[in-house]
Amino acid sequence: MVLINPILATTAGVPDVIGLLFPNIPNFIAHVLATIVIVLVLSKLVYKPFRKAVDARRAKINELLNEVVEKQIQANKDRKEAEQFLKDAKNESLTIIKNARLDANSQKADILESANIEATNLQNHAKSSIIREREKAQDEIKQTIIETAMSAASKILEENIDEEKNKKIVDDFIKNLK
Repeated sequence: MVLINPILATTAGVPDVIGLLFPNIPNFIAHVLATIVIVLVLSKLVYKPFRKAVDARRAKINELLNEVVEKQIQANKDRKEAEQFLKDAKNESLTIIKNARLDANSQKADILESANIEATNLQNHAKSSIIREREKAQDEIKQTIIETAMSAASKILEENIDEEKNKKIVDDFIKNLK
């Protein structure tokens, strides 16, 4: 033990404090070297494998995050495609409805035109039938008048004049009436 201050060493009751405060240099160097060896051994045996595990875990997490990002991008792309498909389907359905309405209106117009033509034909047929019936009735009335006039004239004259001549006289008379 080395005494630095001889006064303190000779003081009664003071233990060898100085020797205790300052470590033994060879012992101190051995402790420092042992600590360095322990740190190196621990870094080789514990820190490097731990660091590798952390790096591997970080790489796995990054890989999973990249997958999530890719899946999110794909999901957004699929959603946009689905929205476009839905929009196209809606436009197509509107086009189909529009075409169906146009076809229905066209058929309606055709049916109305056909009905109008048929009604016109029926009306014309009815008019021509009425005209024929009127002419027939007029002819029958004329014949009845002629026959009545002939009968009246023959009764008046009581003599039989030529029937053809009488008919001509009556026809001329009727023509003059018109």
